[in-house]
Amino acid sequence: MAVPLSDQEKRKQISVRGIAGLGDVAEIKRSFNRHLHFTVVKDRNVATPRDYYFALAHTVRDHLVGRWIRTQQYYYEKDPKTNRTRNIRTV
Repeated sequence: MAVPLSDQEKRKQISVRGIAGLGDVAEIKRSFNRHLHFTVVKDRNVATPRDYYFALAHTVRDHLVGRWIRTQQYYYEKDPKTNRTRNIRTV
């Protein structure tokens, strides 16, 4: 029987670090086309402006969510709030 994983081990399994970010125009086009075909389930021959909008919206959402999750993972691992000094004003 397998040993249950700790919370820390479970968190390390759920990661987006292996997912490439959108680095150039070609990557954005590939992501857009992937969403048009697999998310919106349309082909360029029958896609409407609304379908293009949704494919683009999903492309942007993927990019933002990936960056947000990477930031959250960094904050969890490094806890940057404890490493800086606070400026406390006295009135």
